[in-house]
Amino acid sequence: MKKRWLFYLLIGVLFGIFDFYFQNWMQQIMFSGLPGNLAMIPILGVWLAMAIPIAIHEAKASPSVWLAAAASAFSWSVSIISYYLFMGVKLILIGQPAREEMHISNRADPYYWSNVKSFFLGDFLGGVGEWILVALIGGCLVGLVAGWITLKRQNARLPAVQA
Repeated sequence: MKKRWLFYLLIGVLFGIFDFYFQNWMQQIMFSGLPGNLAMIPILGVWLAMAIPIAIHEAKASPSVWLAAAASAFSWSVSIISYYLFMGVKLILIGQPAREEMHISNRADPYYWSNVKSFFLGDFLGGVGEWILVALIGGCLVGLVAGWITLKRQNARLPAVQA
């Protein structure tokens, strides 16, 4: 495995955690009066801030538009899993005032483990299942386009070989 794929994995994990807080921040902005349609631009556009540079980097490193698409889809998918996994970590280990029953300090409660199971079967698997298709399809499309543009620009700079 190339080291750059480990880097894409790390970027995906960190971006998923960042996006968890970014989405909460955007919800606060929306509640303060920003129209929902206008708020969708940064909510969805933030994913391009991760996917495009990864696709460009992979296209330059591998000269393959397909590997650029795979790298973008891989990082995006890892981010989705990281986002929902961090949600569970936050509920169980860090705590959330509105969900005190989920904190690890309440593990003696007779319903604690069923609440944890419910989170992972419902919120985690449901959220990942819903968004992983977006990550795979969107990541591939973004990676293909960004990789294709990158490779076209690189090829335009190369001098023509004369026979």
